[in-house]
Amino acid sequence: MNQVVSASAPATTANLGPGYDVIALAVGLRCQVKAVPADEWSVRHLSEHQPSAGEGDGVLVAAQRAVGDRPLALTVETQIPMGRGLGSSAAAFVAGTAAALRAVGDDAAPDRVFRLAAEMEGHEDQVGAAVYGGLVLVPAEGLPMRLPMHPSLRVLVAIPETKLPTAQARAVIPTEHEHDVVLRSLSRVSALTAGLISGDPQLLAAAHGDEIHESRRAELSPEVEVMKDVARGAGAFHAARSGAGPSVVALTSVDTAGDVASALAAAGATVVNEPMDTTGLI
Repeated sequence: MNQVVSASAPATTANLGPGYDVIALAVGLRCQVKAVPADEWSVRHLSEHQPSAGEGDGVLVAAQRAVGDRPLALTVETQIPMGRGLGSSAAAFVAGTAAALRAVGDDAAPDRVFRLAAEMEGHEDQVGAAVYGGLVLVPAEGLPMRLPMHPSLRVLVAIPETKLPTAQARAVIPTEHEHDVVLRSLSRVSALTAGLISGDPQLLAAAHGDEIHESRRAELSPEVEVMKDVARGAGAFHAARSGAGPSVVALTSVDTAGDVASALAAAGATVVNEPMDTTGLI
């Protein structure tokens, strides 16, 4: 009898404002995939978060690309809502790839899973956080690098009812930017990185105001700007669009986390108060 194997990958919040496509953070929601060799390919989804009819199935696509013509029966159970900027596709590609490789006895080392999933998904920041866990930086060359996030910081994610397809959010980003915009962006991403490592509230506050992607996407989901203002008004050090949105990620202290969560919930969002996921792919 073939043995059922599994793989699990976390949700991710990418960019954190100015770190567009180069910084991401893993959070506590997960996508779990079980796989077993079968006579033909099949996939069964057990949770409410699943592809709609006619949409591509990331888990199935990843598994098929990972192991080729060796069919598997796949079972998917995910806590990650789709189209909300929480890396649901990255987690699906990572977990689907790893489960498929394990089911056929192939090498499923994290670095290999990262390379395969990143090639399919296209966003190395989200895939990197899903594979390696924690706070990751995508360097100009080489594999993602783990950064130490200050232990005093708490992460909240506010999820609205609305959705925003990643392709639509990508379409509004220009391919060229003015010199002054680039300089301000470099300043903001430097402040963000230093603030995440040091926990300094002033540095994190200085990361606010991204012009590369957040300002361009504001009209697509105006609720994001409202939630960011609500979070900062309740005491968050920094609040930003999560990935393409429309979810919002807020960085707080232990003392202010409750107030920020309550304010975001009062604004109509579902608030995920999960610790940073430091495990990644399991």
